[in-house]
Amino acid sequence: MKNDSINNNPLMPDQPATPIPSWLLRVLSHNSVINLFTDYISLPCYVVARDNLNLWYTLSLPTSDSSPFQFEMYFGKKEARAKYNNGCLELAAQTQKGVLAQHLGLWDYFVPVMKEGACVAYLFSGSFLRGMPTIEMVTQQFIEMAGKAPAVSDPVFNNYVKIFLKTPLVDEEALPDFKKMMEILAQMIADEMLPPEKLEQIERIKSKVLSKGLTNRMWNYVKVKRHRLSWGAWQGAELAPWDRDEFKLKRHPNTVLAVTVGREGEDATNEVKAMLEAARMQWDCFQFVHELSETVSGQMDDQGAFFLTSPDPQKSASQARLQIRDMAISIEEFLRKKFKTSVYVGVSRLDHAAEELPEAFRESILALHLGLHHQKNLVFYQDQYSVEPPQNEFSVLEWSSKLVDACSRAEEKEIRLMREEYVREVLRISTEKPEVLKVYFLQLLYQLMETVQKRALVIESQFATLSKELSEQYSRALTTSELLSLFRTHLEFFTSLFLSPLRGERNFRLDRAKDYINQNFQRDLSLSEVASRTGFSISRFSRCFKEAFGVGFSNYLLKLRCDHAKRLLETTRLSIGTVAQDCGFQSTSYFIHQFKRHVGTTPQIYRLKKVE
Repeated sequence: MKNDSINNNPLMPDQPATPIPSWLLRVLSHNSVINLFTDYISLPCYVVARDNLNLWYTLSLPTSDSSPFQFEMYFGKKEARAKYNNGCLELAAQTQKGVLAQHLGLWDYFVPVMKEGACVAYLFSGSFLRGMPTIEMVTQQFIEMAGKAPAVSDPVFNNYVKIFLKTPLVDEEALPDFKKMMEILAQMIADEMLPPEKLEQIERIKSKVLSKGLTNRMWNYVKVKRHRLSWGAWQGAELAPWDRDEFKLKRHPNTVLAVTVGREGEDATNEVKAMLEAARMQWDCFQFVHELSETVSGQMDDQGAFFLTSPDPQKSASQARLQIRDMAISIEEFLRKKFKTSVYVGVSRLDHAAEELPEAFRESILALHLGLHHQKNLVFYQDQYSVEPPQNEFSVLEWSSKLVDACSRAEEKEIRLMREEYVREVLRISTEKPEVLKVYFLQLLYQLMETVQKRALVIESQFATLSKELSEQYSRALTTSELLSLFRTHLEFFTSLFLSPLRGERNFRLDRAKDYINQNFQRDLSLSEVASRTGFSISRFSRCFKEAFGVGFSNYLLKLRCDHAKRLLETTRLSIGTVAQDCGFQSTSYFIHQFKRHVGTTPQIYRLKKVE
């Protein structure tokens, strides 16, 4: 039976199982080494046999089931990966020094295991990032691997970015200590005896450098606090010594702040941009949390960040609230300067016991989502739910009925009030489950649609189109924030129908025209085609489109095409002619003329400037 500590090279066919060498048992018997990669770095690590490059001994496996390496296999880059690995191993043996190398945008570190002046094995760890990736970077790496640019809303590309962002980040500040630690580990593998000073050196690097410079230790701590269902005997009144030392905490956190940045316009529906922005925000929050006292930071899935803290226990309730409020404002100001957009913070109750912290996470997210719906930057959970009523569906159904009734009577102030109460109850009853929230929102929207249909506020064909669009848009929405944004948009649309049927029907058709242009700008598209598809005469459509969106049809279409061209010029190596064709321009010369007119420079010069 094959031993778990021995991995054949995944690039080669299976080899016969090999007995576990004594040095592997010796190294893995020390907790310092075992938790080094899992708790502090989250990187896979292997020892590769010098005389058999297909034999890999496992020191640490990847913490995730997926990795960018799987995409290399999917796109047939197996041989390129093998050639890269073998070349780096050979260079490490020749130079007798560690080799830091990059392949398809990710980095690895190869260290020779030296004994009596000869290389007897290799220590390999990777892959990792050295800086926060940009959309241009991941797009270019995908093109290198796939041989083509990703399509709009490409699920393979989206999944690639998601896996790419799970790769650990070892920044320039932590990199020297990471390399030093790997070199110490290589010495430990070569030595017959494990010098105590080597273990002590690893402990120092872990607790003094890696715990503060890399996110893994802190993010794991927050993840455990959020998801732990029962608390063991070790979770006593006092903090663990390593938590006190590494996180500079004196007491257990009892308050959670959930934080996210607002996304508007195109960014609100661009999944890749949203994932990259969330990852960058989480890293920035990890850096910023070191400036706050009694506070740690962690990931809020791929939507934002958590801050776990506790107000001074000597302060009164009002003083504690002011302390947390000041912290929330400092976080908001920091992120607003970084991202140049609105920032939303939801705060749990401030007095949780340590074992109640999972409930504090739920409260902070609920407060955050209420803030997103109300467009309010800071929401305290207690301000919205001072008394916790029993959770049941009857309160939701009651507010749903009241909201539909208010809409049917076109009572604008009442609609606004009923909407807030309905959303608050639905968020509470859904308990952070987007699939439950989706059901409630669609249920209410379909009730409103029935009323719209009965009153003939839109024609039958438009009703069928709206029903289909609702189904498609809500099926694509995966997060609570996306669902809230969609629901707010659709509720405002239905409200406009009831308040002004003629205006609402016209705006509905114009929105459909705009969506049609956005989806078809890459092909030959005429004003008459779009106008006829949405039931307008050409002259009326042209006039109404400019009134609604502030720009004429031709200029709007040109901007879409030029913006798409800029993305292709920045992230691909496609020829100018191919870019022109992909963006819907009739000829290369016409594309160059219009691009220069719109952007101020030719496509070729634009690309050169971006590359520089």
